[in-house]
Amino acid sequence: MISTSERIADLLFGLSFFVFLFYLVNRRPVIFVGFFFIIFTLAWRMAATMYIDLAGPVYSSQLVRSIGPGTATVVHSIAYVVSLIPFLYFFRQSAIDRWCTDAQRSRPAASGEISLSDLTFVLSLIFLIFLFFDLVHRGTIPLFNQIERFNYTGGPAHRWINRYGNFVTFWWGLMFAAAYIRRGRFDWRFPGLMCALAAYAFLTGNRFSAFYSQFSFFITPWAAVVALQNRTSDGAWFSWIRRSFASRASRLTAAGALVALAGLISFAIYNNLANVRGYKDSEIWHQAFERTLIQPSEIGWTSFERVFEDKQLNPSLTFHFLFEDPVDPARNTSIQYLMFESIGEPRTTDQILRGFQFAGGFPEIFFELFGLYFAWPFLLGAGCIAAALTAYVVRGTLRGDYVSAFLSLYILFGFYVMYIGGMLNFVLVETYWIKIATLALALSIERRLARAGLSLLPWVLFRVRTPRWIGNS
Repeated sequence: MISTSERIADLLFGLSFFVFLFYLVNRRPVIFVGFFFIIFTLAWRMAATMYIDLAGPVYSSQLVRSIGPGTATVVHSIAYVVSLIPFLYFFRQSAIDRWCTDAQRSRPAASGEISLSDLTFVLSLIFLIFLFFDLVHRGTIPLFNQIERFNYTGGPAHRWINRYGNFVTFWWGLMFAAAYIRRGRFDWRFPGLMCALAAYAFLTGNRFSAFYSQFSFFITPWAAVVALQNRTSDGAWFSWIRRSFASRASRLTAAGALVALAGLISFAIYNNLANVRGYKDSEIWHQAFERTLIQPSEIGWTSFERVFEDKQLNPSLTFHFLFEDPVDPARNTSIQYLMFESIGEPRTTDQILRGFQFAGGFPEIFFELFGLYFAWPFLLGAGCIAAALTAYVVRGTLRGDYVSAFLSLYILFGFYVMYIGGMLNFVLVETYWIKIATLALALSIERRLARAGLSLLPWVLFRVRTPRWIGNS
């Protein structure tokens, strides 16, 4: 058991992190929207860690042991804040004002203009039609046939969207935000595409992660719109939300979409637990509860116990496992190591080779690899890189530098995986450094073209001459 003072420390540090997030939501919404994918994850992990610390001991079916209570909340809350602090610098108001000054705001679309968003919509619509056709043509729909999503292989289009779906939805979000910045109106075609993709994810047996990640990637570029609207903030709480959804119709649409999404996800989770996995009655609630408040932080808590309480540190062994001799070098080696230390062999190898891994990995892998003290500057450094790349995404969206905005997100994705699962071996992949070089080249070209008033990827692709008899009608 832990003492009263330790419980108070857990509460103070845990709640202080949520107060910090409240500050971001209210006063620094560009950061909150632009980094929502990770901020939501950190908030969820913090809630789970607090539960284990304060309600422990609680039983973990994956670890086959009880965990908690403890003070992991204290360490993790500090680590999360250290990771987010750099965003306050990279998204300082003077920088945002400078980006907004350069924003590519223009007039309503002229007759006959074919824009980048038009081309994106047409190609996306064709792809989605083929995606649904292939699903129906194959005759096996996981939702109706009670098949796990990872057991459904589908066709090439299905496998492609599973791998690159987040980048597709980011591009849709980029076009959605760019249309609003340039034309001052919502382009409802792209939320429509999102609804279609959500329906496909639902039919193919997805539960929460697909909806959460695709929604998060879609709204990331909207941080640029928030930046524009928040320049003249009246100081009222959550004024940016009212500005983003100024009309009654937009507010009702957004609220309805969130309610529908929540209902869809809830049913998908219930269907998976009850009809696919066969849990009954109270087992359904127990499984949902464990997946919500134990599994997200169980690996992190056991690592805290091992490193901070038992002082079992071996950075050289950790390095050897992560970068030289993992179970599967093609996948996230950090979680492999943490599983190895938590559940041992042969369970770890068996789970990994079957394509299954536990949740967690950040920030615990930093302490396992760098130790109790040197982990902190590395956490801060990773936060600086993530903040800079997120800033490039927002700046590129505002300035119409769509190539660098997309490439920045593409590189930032490696850090997303680090924050989600602790992955560090992504830096060893040669193609990752090629992506970095490509981004540097794109930034250089965009800067040179901007001096001449040109764009690397223009918004207006071409114009179609309208026949005179149509124009006079």
